[in-house]
Amino acid sequence: MEITKKQLVEIVIVILLLGSGLLVADFIKTRVKFDGTVERLEPGKGEFSKELELDFLDETQSLKVNVQEQRLSQKQVKKAFDSAIKEIDKTYLGKNKAADNVSYDLVLKDSYADGLISAEWRFDPYDYFQSDGKIRSEEIPVEGVVVGITAILRYDGEERIHSFSVMAVPKSIKTLDGKMEAISREVEAVNEETRENKVLKLPQKVGNMSIAWKEKMNFRGLQVILLGIVAIAGVQIGNKRDKKLELERIKREKEQDYPLIVSELSILMGAGMSFRKALEKMVISYRKGVVEKGKKPRAGFEDIVIMYRKMTDGLSELQAIEELGKNSESREYRKLSMLLVQNLRKGSRDLLDCLEKEEKYAFELRKQNAVRAGEKASTKLLIPMAGMLFIVIVILVVPAMLQMKM
Repeated sequence: MEITKKQLVEIVIVILLLGSGLLVADFIKTRVKFDGTVERLEPGKGEFSKELELDFLDETQSLKVNVQEQRLSQKQVKKAFDSAIKEIDKTYLGKNKAADNVSYDLVLKDSYADGLISAEWRFDPYDYFQSDGKIRSEEIPVEGVVVGITAILRYDGEERIHSFSVMAVPKSIKTLDGKMEAISREVEAVNEETRENKVLKLPQKVGNMSIAWKEKMNFRGLQVILLGIVAIAGVQIGNKRDKKLELERIKREKEQDYPLIVSELSILMGAGMSFRKALEKMVISYRKGVVEKGKKPRAGFEDIVIMYRKMTDGLSELQAIEELGKNSESREYRKLSMLLVQNLRKGSRDLLDCLEKEEKYAFELRKQNAVRAGEKASTKLLIPMAGMLFIVIVILVVPAMLQMKM
């Protein structure tokens, strides 16, 4: 879409006004209202850096200031530690029902009290849990083991210790997890015992459980079937779409050819030729251009060629013209067919006048189609233009908003 001078001026004015407004806002915020006071972030939100300018002794320099988060008061620190300990006691068991029967992973987080208190975990003995609380089931003896857990809680140089104990036990054989764990242990034992053998014979029985082993199917055949169906569907959809686009292209091409066909017929018949002679002259000229000069075939003229060939093959003029209208999906060609049939039946005396009127209508139609095509192209160009304007606005606004937040 071509931008008019007026539109260009309006865009420039909008950009200048927006930029000027942001410059004024930034100047007031950074030069007029700023008095050297920087607001800290809330406790637990972390520190941030702020680039500032300072004037001293006739000098102007830049300095990056690291602004630390707001510190809690002693009373608030004590409250945060207490809150963290309560949260630990409430959540550390996870899926386990009680501290004296722990067979699932513990929930041990890195921070508590909404991130204010950091936590470091230690275990005694350390063999049975990972640092994040995941249980090492394979290491736990059948009779279970007591594990002492210590949480070192910290806030800004202050520490508090919170200790408790759990009884780590293997998963109960009555549960599905326990059964799977027992099977896994037996498989590992058999695997270790038979490492000198060429094959690994998996156990057929664990405890009182009989086991039937199967390899997992990868369902490649089903995948091939599904992919094949999707591919066929995609091809069919693509073919239908291509056919639809091709029909639309042919229709547009016929609409473009129609004014030229009517105009050429009108000129040739105006020069004294009969309808059949004018048709022959037009067909020969068109075929010569396609065959000898390599011009691209045109859908509208191809319909005229087919009509002429039917006449030369013995079909009467009226029948050939009527079939042109019947076989064409274009309203203009049906109209031309009806006009030719009516005038040829009455005699070709009034045909030239009718063709001249139709020629004017056809070229007016062509002009309207050209206008519509231009409007359609302009509409398509609005999206990238709007995107460019949006990018310009983002480039101007985002840095200003970030500075205002800082």
